[in-house]
Amino acid sequence: MKVNEELAKRDVMCRIGKLWREYKCKLWNEFYDPLLSRNDLIKNVPEGHNMDQWAIFIDYRLKPSIMNMCNRNKDIRKRQTIPDTGGGMSLSRRRDNLKNETGKNIGRVEMWKITHKRKNGTYVNDEAMEIGVTLFLLISQHHEKIDDLMMQNSETALDISPYDPIGIIFGKEHAGQVRGFSHGACPTLAFKKSTTRLSALLAYIASKEDVPEYLASIAASFPRTLVNEVPDIGSSVPAANDNVGSSAASKTN
Repeated sequence: MKVNEELAKRDVMCRIGKLWREYKCKLWNEFYDPLLSRNDLIKNVPEGHNMDQWAIFIDYRLKPSIMNMCNRNKDIRKRQTIPDTGGGMSLSRRRDNLKNETGKNIGRVEMWKITHKRKNGTYVNDEAMEIGVTLFLLISQHHEKIDDLMMQNSETALDISPYDPIGIIFGKEHAGQVRGFSHGACPTLAFKKSTTRLSALLAYIASKEDVPEYLASIAASFPRTLVNEVPDIGSSVPAANDNVGSSAASKTN
């Protein structure tokens, strides 16, 4: 078995960094008391730690910029009303493992369901269950009737799109993030291939004269501006659930 040493080194360093960040948070949560002065906090040095290093750590955490950032992150976490059960494993790694186990590609809808369910298969809360039911209904309504046509050519199979159920429910993606993918995924690149496939599928449907009326109406509901560049997601696609909308972006990954 070949081992990529650079990749292995990067993964180890990332893991060490993650553990170190978690340990610093644990120390601060255990030893910080807002009623104590800076000097008192420094005197309360944890066992086994150097006082000089502890003083540097205290000064860093007491910086106004750091305190403001921590408070802002705390407010953001409060707005995340749907817990993620994915754990520390990245979505890309989890998707790859599931692909190896099942032998099939795992789409954004499947990844969202997997990372918002408990081990017993139930959703983490009622809000997550409501979204899961909406996803199921959207899949049944918009995809089931065109499965036969799409499967005639696997290259046009739509794995990910700004107009798939995830995109319709949650709306426009934020820069550097695509739901169902890991952070750092660029929407323009992630959707480029699928929007091209969707354009080809719509052109194929338009060229046929014996297309059923329900299928033609579904195809007509998609915007006609699909090209290799990704359009403004959500501007022309009605939300499936008005009380979810694009504001739910802060609720889930």
